[in-house]
Amino acid sequence: MTASRIRIVGDPVLRQRAEEVDDIDERLVRLTRDMAETMYAAPGAGLAAPQVGIKSRFFVYDLQDDAGAKTLINPEIVESDGEWLYDEGCLSVPGLYFEILRPKRVHVRGLDLDGNEVDWEAD
Repeated sequence: MTASRIRIVGDPVLRQRAEEVDDIDERLVRLTRDMAETMYAAPGAGLAAPQVGIKSRFFVYDLQDDAGAKTLINPEIVESDGEWLYDEGCLSVPGLYFEILRPKRVHVRGLDLDGNEVDWEAD
């Protein structure tokens, strides 16, 4: 596996709309493995494809639940409610943390690397 270079704020790819993933193939699986390695090395809890220069709608994440890195492809927020302020960092803005207003509860849907629908709620 090869760690990828994380794009930093100001990189044009971070401002472009990512494209939907049409095919889940071996290339995508390899990319997600490389991204997970990059995420852990940074260290971080999540890393989106545009953050490593890929204009596609998927990200890797680790919920620290002993399941390891997971991937969500073509994610969409189905529903959200409530608000809370949270100090948050971003691997594309290294060393800085900001108070961010986020939903208290979010319902998310997408696909995993096997093409199965993933549907979960988080709070």
